[in-house]
Amino acid sequence: MKYRILCGAAVILLLVIVIAAQQYEPDKNRYHQHLEEDAYTPCTDHGDDVFCTHLPLMNINTDEEIPDPYLYDENGEYLKNDKNKAVRNDETVSATVQFFDTENGNNHLTDEPSVQELAQVRIRGNSSRKFDKKGYLLKFTKENGIDSKEVSLAGMVKDSSWVLHGPILDKTLIRNYMCYNLCGTVMDYVPEVRFCEMFLNGEYIGVYLITEKINYNNKGRCNISKTDPDIASTSYILRMDTGDTDETHLMDTFFDYTGKRGQSLRKSEHFEIVYPSLTLTEDQKEYISYEISRLEKSLVSYDSTDSNLGYPAYIDVDSFAKFFVLNEFMMNVDAGALSTYFCKDVRGKIKIIGWDYNNAFDNFFSDISIYGDDFYIKNKWYKYILKDRNFVEKVIKTYRDLRKNILSDEYIINYIDETVEYLGPSIGRNYEKWGYTFSEEYNKENSGIVLYPLERNPSGYGEAVTQLKEAVAARGSFMDENIETLYAKCHDSVNKKYKLQSGE
Repeated sequence: MKYRILCGAAVILLLVIVIAAQQYEPDKNRYHQHLEEDAYTPCTDHGDDVFCTHLPLMNINTDEEIPDPYLYDENGEYLKNDKNKAVRNDETVSATVQFFDTENGNNHLTDEPSVQELAQVRIRGNSSRKFDKKGYLLKFTKENGIDSKEVSLAGMVKDSSWVLHGPILDKTLIRNYMCYNLCGTVMDYVPEVRFCEMFLNGEYIGVYLITEKINYNNKGRCNISKTDPDIASTSYILRMDTGDTDETHLMDTFFDYTGKRGQSLRKSEHFEIVYPSLTLTEDQKEYISYEISRLEKSLVSYDSTDSNLGYPAYIDVDSFAKFFVLNEFMMNVDAGALSTYFCKDVRGKIKIIGWDYNNAFDNFFSDISIYGDDFYIKNKWYKYILKDRNFVEKVIKTYRDLRKNILSDEYIINYIDETVEYLGPSIGRNYEKWGYTFSEEYNKENSGIVLYPLERNPSGYGEAVTQLKEAVAARGSFMDENIETLYAKCHDSVNKKYKLQSGE
């Protein structure tokens, strides 16, 4: 009898462990490079003078010097737009790209490349254009140097355009990689990413993150149908940001006309139509503007929570709830207002997509503690959506569920350690090039583009990783204790008072 009881207890315990393990697994299948690819093994067959890495290796050689990231006037001063911001220079140059990615073993510049193609290259980014370590946009072309050519890199979906992100503000090198992948396990779409090491015109420039560019792709990525310029109704992708763009693709909506977008913390964000792009017609632009305005009108109506008349009729509620939880947990201060994408299939609802986690987990230029412990997303849509108790309950449940698995301290700390271990000696090579950015002198001379107050800047790689882990633990503790304070945003007393004051 004793052994039957023990046996029964063991079975129950095993079932509990199995169920717990199942809950601990991410919701979606996602390719995590550090788990799927071989770790570093010492080079023994090429000699000390041949560059060797276990990461994929990108080698770009341009036909001429890559242009400066900003435009200048005749006096050598930055050209300014009507918002007194320096005008970006998005001129591209022709280049030859070699990409080395062997299935087994290390990669060398003397190997046969997996990919060798022509491309157009330029510097990309907004604030990151000012950094010493630049980010680049890579557009593969056919032999004529004009027509696009779709190419697969490191097993990702074929496309002509790719982003090469060079982490420099993030001294751990891993925030974007980790956050894209964690978000990608639960969101419908988040760009795939792969680490590589990179050479530009014969010079080693460090560890980079190859990132899918958010745009239409008929082989995956955003799941939308192709546009038809002869039809006004269209699938579309929008970006909320502050960057310079062609007026053709800028869009004003109901919140802009009525002033409800207001003066935000960053003051100048706007919607830009990313897709359709070259074939965008005035009728399509009007259609997209109408759709967004229809949603915004529903957000401020008395029927705002109605499944047929309110915001749930226009947005994918699960998408918005997951985005809120993930970006709040990651302390992504740009989320919702900057570097944020929205996509909608002509037959579906609006979904929200994250982009750029370089500032996540307390890595923002300014000390975000000046705002106190808080929820960071300031997007005007969320201001109204959070007035709905059903949405707040969905957010809280989503957080509690994710906190048991991919947002647990244990899971993320282990993810950090495994990723750092995977990067191995590439970290040292990167900081042979960029190690001066840890110095006090560099931080003082570049106070506008480093963490502030200056003592927040880590003095070495180990300290940077420790800071990241501490931020993860602190944010989890805060949200555990405060997630239910979101109920205050949907309480009748607050919302009725607001409606009386605003006349809405």
